[in-house]
Amino acid sequence: MKFLLRNATVYESQEGYHFTDYLDKTESISQNIVGDTITDEKIRYIESSLQSNAERFSNQVILVRRFVQDDKLNGMKLLDVGSGGGLFLDLMRREGAEVLGIELNDDRAFYASNKYRLPVVKIPLDDEEYWGERKETFDVVTFWDVIEHVNYPQETINSAATILKSGGLICMDTPCKDSFYYKFGELSYFLSGGRAPTFLNIMYSSHPFGHKQIFSVKELEDSLQRSGFDVLYVRKFHELSFPIQFYLNKLFRSEKASRVIEPVIRVLLSVFRIRNKVAVVARKRAATGDLWRSGC
Repeated sequence: MKFLLRNATVYESQEGYHFTDYLDKTESISQNIVGDTITDEKIRYIESSLQSNAERFSNQVILVRRFVQDDKLNGMKLLDVGSGGGLFLDLMRREGAEVLGIELNDDRAFYASNKYRLPVVKIPLDDEEYWGERKETFDVVTFWDVIEHVNYPQETINSAATILKSGGLICMDTPCKDSFYYKFGELSYFLSGGRAPTFLNIMYSSHPFGHKQIFSVKELEDSLQRSGFDVLYVRKFHELSFPIQFYLNKLFRSEKASRVIEPVIRVLLSVFRIRNKVAVVARKRAATGDLWRSGC
């Protein structure tokens, strides 16, 4: 055991990977998108929290465009894994891409399908029966804040390689184990004897589709290379996927304390641009072969 946290137990492999002992039961998920559970409150969450950072989605589009020639955008086949409320896919469709999303959450899949009229499926990427029929179909596969959520990240990257055309791109971003937040969390955990994990408590969770593993830059690069990719681009950067209040509430578990400290945090973040995430773009090598089920 590496960390005993509020919502998760984190282990360390012999190679140094950090992961929880929780797995989602994706095999029991129905492929039907059900919309009768969505409420106004859930819609507000999607619009005001999940998709609150418009700049984030614009930057994702810019990153894809940087590695795809402009004349290739029109008709380009793009799969977004963990497509959420669909804003990124909608932006890419406006660029001329032919898009498809994977989203296992009914509310988000229903919202994206109805709000943006997007094609979305509730079928995990490691479903060999469905995705095995779509080998070498896509030009780009994206994972925005997703790889940390999946049960078996190496298998998921292998599956992405299988459905990508030769020379196709995988684009992803994810929280980074090399970041200040993670390093400070480790330090505070060990100095306090496990009583004050600070940021680690908001980086891992054993609830459904929570964070199961956090990668270092090298670990992520190694995983991509093992799946037959050549890494083209790596950049560590600062980004908050949700409003600051969201993270403070999780950290302090007190809305009153969060409101008091929020102005201070905003000033600190404006001065110190802490790089908490990593973005990676990699290209599938020729003759990668069939990688289904070859790693976990």
